[in-house]
Amino acid sequence: MASPLSPVDERPRFGPLVLLGLQHVLVMYAGVVVVPIVVGAGLGLPQAQIADLVSVDLVLAGIGTLLQALGVWKFGIRMPLVVGAASNGIVPMVLIGSTQGLSTVYGSLLVVGVLWVLIAPLFSKLLKLFPEVVTGTVITLIGLTLIPVGLKLIAGSNPSAHNYGAPANLALAGFTLALIAVFYRVFRGLLGQLAMLIALTVGAVVGWLTGLGSLAGVADGPVFGLLKPLHYGALHFDIPSILLFLVIVFVLMVEASGQGLAVGQVVGKKVGPRDVANLLRVDGLLTALSGVFNGFAYTTFGQNIGLVALTKVRSRYPVAVGGVILIVFGVVQPVGRVIAAIPQPVIGAAAVATFAALTVSGIQLLSRVDFNQTGNLVIVMLSLGVGLIPAGAPEFYKQFPFAAQVFLKSGVATGTVLAVLLNLLFFARRKQRPEEPLVQPEPAAKLSQS
Repeated sequence: MASPLSPVDERPRFGPLVLLGLQHVLVMYAGVVVVPIVVGAGLGLPQAQIADLVSVDLVLAGIGTLLQALGVWKFGIRMPLVVGAASNGIVPMVLIGSTQGLSTVYGSLLVVGVLWVLIAPLFSKLLKLFPEVVTGTVITLIGLTLIPVGLKLIAGSNPSAHNYGAPANLALAGFTLALIAVFYRVFRGLLGQLAMLIALTVGAVVGWLTGLGSLAGVADGPVFGLLKPLHYGALHFDIPSILLFLVIVFVLMVEASGQGLAVGQVVGKKVGPRDVANLLRVDGLLTALSGVFNGFAYTTFGQNIGLVALTKVRSRYPVAVGGVILIVFGVVQPVGRVIAAIPQPVIGAAAVATFAALTVSGIQLLSRVDFNQTGNLVIVMLSLGVGLIPAGAPEFYKQFPFAAQVFLKSGVATGTVLAVLLNLLFFARRKQRPEEPLVQPEPAAKLSQS
């Protein structure tokens, strides 16, 4: 007698399949498009180029989502998980891109993506370097480091500019944040999942109607197409830049491993080391492809796991349909141009809320840490203190050699390395208890994103 089909492998009828796939896209959409917009704005790229980055991002996210849901050879966990641009990669992209150009950014992404794929099977042996105290500290640090990026989108990046902190911009951002709070309070079910996207849409419309943004350029340019490979020139490979991205990759691998374990719990299917390796290979492959096709660092998202739990639809096939929808959205370029035209104060407000939620996820992890142990307190105390130096004092390391500055000016990089070293210093001889999993699922923060 044939064994019953796992809920993960069940195929809904075509109509519900498409609607459920679109629902997954809507839940993840805001998180996907925020990263290219923030990176583009942080690098001072023109609106047309930001629109192109959004289009490329959607296509690569769609490919990654298809791989995670359906699986090809050793790539993909074959579960209802989606892939998108990682907010963790914003800081190094803006830092390196503004000093050495996007050709260095994409050269670094190609190298770390390939390394990511190669070390995925070995990563479980390194997870012991990232216990909750380290992972929680790093996620908290990433969120705190990114919040000022959103604030600059709202107020401006040049305090001496005449329109810095313009009341109209602050009002629009405040209105958007208020909408986010109200919608999360009022909406339930699917609308609750879409509260961020709905608030962003309403804020954008209000901004366009009040003259704080314009849709004038949406009709310009081709309807279909993508950026050509190596659009920003021949790749440049810089060792300090590659090392900086490698630090981010290790953090993303820890987070993504947690997402894999979490979705396994929701759908009732055991996730082993081989499954985690297959998941991580997809993130690495998409990041490597970004080096050629002008994308970003990619990671497996967690917010759609909540949607699976909410709808009780555990099948991976609606997520696969969502991947196809993402690709279509990316190829149809006016979609990217509309998103790029969203007023920056609106994007800034959404970014502040999203990155603050990331901070909360880190705090939730740290809440499970025993701070009666002095070592844990010292790890968090020093790692956060040192990691926040670049955010609080941007010129702190200006007397250092340039190669050192590339690394030190990333608070995430310095804080992560310090947290790992301090953990080894205090707990190198501490053994993992048998009942403790090596990777804890990421706490479910309602607004969180990878």
